[in-house]
Amino acid sequence: MSGAEAALARFRKYYENADFDIPLIEQREFGIGNRKKIDSRHLSFASAADLRSYLVSNTPLFVSYSTAYYRYPDATPMQKKSWEGADLVFDLDIHAEGKYGAYALLEQVKGDARRLMDLLKDDFGISGKDIFINFSGNRGYHVHVRDKSYQEAGSDERKEIVDYVMGVGLDYRTFFERDGLKPDVKITHGPRPEEPGYRGRFARSVVFAPEKERKAIHRGFGKAEAWDRFVAGIRAGNWNCHPFKTVDELLARLAPTASTLGLGSVNTDAGVTQDLSKLIRVPDSIHGDTGLIAKRVPDLERFEPLRDAVIRSGGSLGVRFIEDVPQLVFMGESLGPFKKGEEKELPEPAALFYVLKGSAAPL
Repeated sequence: MSGAEAALARFRKYYENADFDIPLIEQREFGIGNRKKIDSRHLSFASAADLRSYLVSNTPLFVSYSTAYYRYPDATPMQKKSWEGADLVFDLDIHAEGKYGAYALLEQVKGDARRLMDLLKDDFGISGKDIFINFSGNRGYHVHVRDKSYQEAGSDERKEIVDYVMGVGLDYRTFFERDGLKPDVKITHGPRPEEPGYRGRFARSVVFAPEKERKAIHRGFGKAEAWDRFVAGIRAGNWNCHPFKTVDELLARLAPTASTLGLGSVNTDAGVTQDLSKLIRVPDSIHGDTGLIAKRVPDLERFEPLRDAVIRSGGSLGVRFIEDVPQLVFMGESLGPFKKGEEKELPEPAALFYVLKGSAAPL
């Protein structure tokens, strides 16, 4: 049995009992892929049961659906579909060197997802019940906003939203009011920790800075009384209680602190959010490059992709590695490193993961 055949057999078995929770599925366009992630599109399904039946019978490597809702989702060309709105979707991915570099950084992209969800709730007033998150099946997460008040937003409005999320053009120096135009004059007012949005996050990032960050701002802040006096001023909106000669010296020193701690901006794929006809991986479908499930994530803190998104089978599969592969923690076990030409009997999910990544072939 070839690697593709082994993978598709496992996919087919999974889809026989897969649970798809897709609101207004009958208004979504679907796309499938084998050679590419989307070889063909303009498909539609009346129900989750119909989708499941199709996947069992045809079993593509990839299946995607539209973030948009259409009156005629299977119509062509696109103009005939009659667009009626779209979810607001954010695609968070991590990029690293090599095929396997990203997997050691998945905790980092989880942090991006966490910050994005907080930002959507705190800055946009979106209820947590309208924010849906799933693992992408490979290197990140997809965050879906299903708040009806955002569904009719056009591409320009979505660009403004994603620019805000990414902090495009954000300059924290504009958070401060001066008593004149010269750069060294006193600041009369600055952001306070309880303020909403980026202003409040900036203030909180300073107020709650760990000790090593305080000393990075100024060595004088290593003394508790100096730091406490500075923080008391910030809480009152007064940023003048510092040991620098000018306020601008203070702000210049805060720049690396603010970017690492705290404005809370998130690097996301702007094109995905802005595209009104985007197809994105169906939650709880399988990613054809990894064999991992694009799993719904009800508890982000406890979710571990290479453990919780695995299709459990209990079986094993022998493989021969066709390239060197680094060490990887998969299903809670340390695997590898493996050398080119090495043969190994592995748990089936791990074996198929390497096969689909193009690093191994079944024996």
